[in-house]
Amino acid sequence: MASAALEDDTLYAFDGRTMTPVISANEFEAPQRKWTTLYFVVKTAGDDRAGAIVIKTARLGPQLTSDRPDYGRVLLRRSGVGSNCGSQRSYLNSVSTLAYEAYHDLGYDRGEILERPDGSDTGLTTLQHFHTGYDATDYASRDQKCRRTDDKKRYDGSYEARSNRSQFSFVTDIVDHGISGAASQAASGGFRWVASLIVPPASANRENLRERRVEIKPYQTVAGIACVPFRISPRGTAQVIRVNDLDRRKQVGFDFGRVKEIRLGPTTGGEP
Repeated sequence: MASAALEDDTLYAFDGRTMTPVISANEFEAPQRKWTTLYFVVKTAGDDRAGAIVIKTARLGPQLTSDRPDYGRVLLRRSGVGSNCGSQRSYLNSVSTLAYEAYHDLGYDRGEILERPDGSDTGLTTLQHFHTGYDATDYASRDQKCRRTDDKKRYDGSYEARSNRSQFSFVTDIVDHGISGAASQAASGGFRWVASLIVPPASANRENLRERRVEIKPYQTVAGIACVPFRISPRGTAQVIRVNDLDRRKQVGFDFGRVKEIRLGPTTGGEP
């Protein structure tokens, strides 16, 4: 398929001859684990731009033999980064689900959950090593700037509830709306209690999410396009696949708002 026929902000599978849009997670459901390469396409109408995507995968349902990572853990993977923001080697590690949610769902930068020992480091140290600086293009000014994937601020330095960090959450309400002021203020009242405010009882219980994996992949378009490959290893039914371009925006009035992430599979938190 020629690049002109590829659509922006779209997920594709390649069978060796044809790039086909992926519209459902059902095709990846199988009893045995199988590695599959998918492609996320970024296209620009004007100048080239830089940014990063986050890929989140999981399986919703009961525990299975040989789940990887183990229940209660989140696998973290990052491609090597070489940019104006500095160079970092690729990264592979895991962190407790509690630490992951405290950092991305509630925006914590400290606290007992994050600072308790987790392997050879604390959960906070692991998450800070996972996140990285990267080149990003500011939609408003078109300037290229250094950002961090766990940034909680806008390009201009002001606080952003629907921040880069919130986009790593597995809770779709947080990805779509950020962490509410009420939830942030109530955070000192107890992590689990606050989480129950964010995730409506009628939504899929994220406690049943197994084999959570998160990957960061920076990109740079060339001649208006970037085709970003990544691999998934689904097994079983009810696969959850989320792909989010941290730096794609659309103009809303006089501002530039985030574009909704690609979501395949069951809902995981308040999404209609």
